[in-house]
Amino acid sequence: MKAPQESAPLRTTFPRGPRRNTALIVARAQFRAGLPMVAYYWAIMFAVYALIMTVVLTVADTEVSIWATSGGSAPKYFLLAVGVMLTTVYLPMYIGNGVTRRDFALGASICIVAVAVVYAVTMTLGFAIEYAIYSAGDLFGGLEDPYPVRSLGDGMITLVEELLVGTVYLCCGWLLGTFFYRFGALVGIALIPVSVVPAVVTETMFDSLWLGLGINEGLGLEPPALPVGVLVAVASIAVAWLVNFALVRAVSIKKVSG
Repeated sequence: MKAPQESAPLRTTFPRGPRRNTALIVARAQFRAGLPMVAYYWAIMFAVYALIMTVVLTVADTEVSIWATSGGSAPKYFLLAVGVMLTTVYLPMYIGNGVTRRDFALGASICIVAVAVVYAVTMTLGFAIEYAIYSAGDLFGGLEDPYPVRSLGDGMITLVEELLVGTVYLCCGWLLGTFFYRFGALVGIALIPVSVVPAVVTETMFDSLWLGLGINEGLGLEPPALPVGVLVAVASIAVAWLVNFALVRAVSIKKVSG
C-alpha cells in the first residue's frame, strides 16, 4: 500500500476531531493508496490463470479446478505481505503526522476487512467464471473430484470461507510485522511460527488449499461442520488482532535516520 510521500498533505488529511473520524480517515487513506497495488496483483493473477487455462485446454486433460489450484496459496501470501507492511512501513508515517496508535490500529483494521472482502469476492467470482467455462466446454466429466462451487449455496459458503481466510492472513501478517518492528529481527524470526498459528488453524477448519488440505490429509482429519469452522476462524482472527492491537498501542516508534 503506497503511503503519502509528503508530510504537509497528511497534516491536512488528519484534522483534530473525534477519534472515530480519524480512524475512518486512516482506513480510507490506506484503502485508496493500496487499491492500485491490489488491482495490479489480481490483473497479473488473472493473466497467469488465463495462460494456464489456455495451455491445459489445448494440450492436456482438465482434471481439477485450475482456479482453485493456481489461486490456492499465492493470493494468501500476498495478503500476508500486505499485513506485514502495516506496522513496519505505515505506522511510523501516520504517527509522525499526528495520528494516535489507537486510531491507526482501528483504521488499519477497517482497511483489512475491506481488502479481505475484495479478496473473497474475487476468489468467488473466479470460480463462477471458471464454472461457466467448464460448462461451455463440457469438462466436468473429466474432473477427479466434484467441482468445488456448483451452486449459489456453494458460492455463498466459499465467499464466507475466503473472507475469513483473507482476514486471518492479513491479521497474521500484521502481527508478524509488529513482532519484527517491536522486538527486532532475531526475535521476529523466532516468533514466525507463533504469528501464523491463527492462519494454520483457520485453513484446517475449511480444508483450504494447500496448507489446510495438506495438514488434514497428513493427520487424517476431517474438517468440522461449517458453523464450527466459522466460530473457530473468528476466534483465531480475534486472538491475532487482540495481541497485535495491544502491541501496537505500546510500541515505540523508531527514529528514521537521513
